[in-house]
Amino acid sequence: MRSILILISCIIISTIVSNAQNDTINKTDSMGRKQGYWEKTFPNGKIMYQGYFKDGNPMGEMRRFYETGELKVIMNYKENSPCVKTCFYYADGEIAGKGNYCDNQKDSLWTYYSFYTGAITSTENYNKGVRHGMECKYYPNGQVSEEIEWKNNIKHGVWNQYFDDGTIKMKSFYSFNKVSGPYTFYWPNGNLYIKGQFVDNKRHGKWLFYTDEGKLKSEIDYYFGQAENEEEIIARDQEFFKMVDENMGKFEEPTIEDVMPGSREPF
Repeated sequence: MRSILILISCIIISTIVSNAQNDTINKTDSMGRKQGYWEKTFPNGKIMYQGYFKDGNPMGEMRRFYETGELKVIMNYKENSPCVKTCFYYADGEIAGKGNYCDNQKDSLWTYYSFYTGAITSTENYNKGVRHGMECKYYPNGQVSEEIEWKNNIKHGVWNQYFDDGTIKMKSFYSFNKVSGPYTFYWPNGNLYIKGQFVDNKRHGKWLFYTDEGKLKSEIDYYFGQAENEEEIIARDQEFFKMVDENMGKFEEPTIEDVMPGSREPF
């Protein structure tokens, strides 16, 4: 009998404590603003997000989770600041990307990491949600593989590629999202392989081809993308140009929103 009474007492106390805790979460004030600790759950009971609010605004560390329960993102809010330091995670707990949101827009430097190795795969620069500055991609060994300059959300400026030992592979330029201006491509030993000119994504003018020993092997004349002596293009160079044409302007990496849809849902 005594054991039953003790068990009943424990159940009552547990219920009271649980209700007391529930009374301290997900509260709003007389104006309907969120105050204090809040958490929301998925239909399966797993926590969707948790954190603190003051006068309806997130404060301090806010956490969002995958529906399976793993941590998805940590966002750090500061009072009276429009900027939020943010870090995204893959479902296995490894970091996926980090950067700042200001007024709900990407701002300043963003860094992305490989799911497989944890190494940095790319960096981007933003100004109030607009890409502005240098975008860099990296080899697994940490060397820069590619640089693309952005201005006000368009590719405009230098476009460089490198071999994995850091030596230059290609130098060119973007002008309003189109490859324009001098174009040079190099052999891995540093010798010039190809030299020419692009005009609005089209090869134009005289293009020179060199052996890996640095000797001129052929010249091709182009007129806005059409080769006037195309029969002189050897098979290897034809394959090279096929690769260039297929990848012109297609060196985009997925953003954090592509990797994790819904990652910017409001709390």
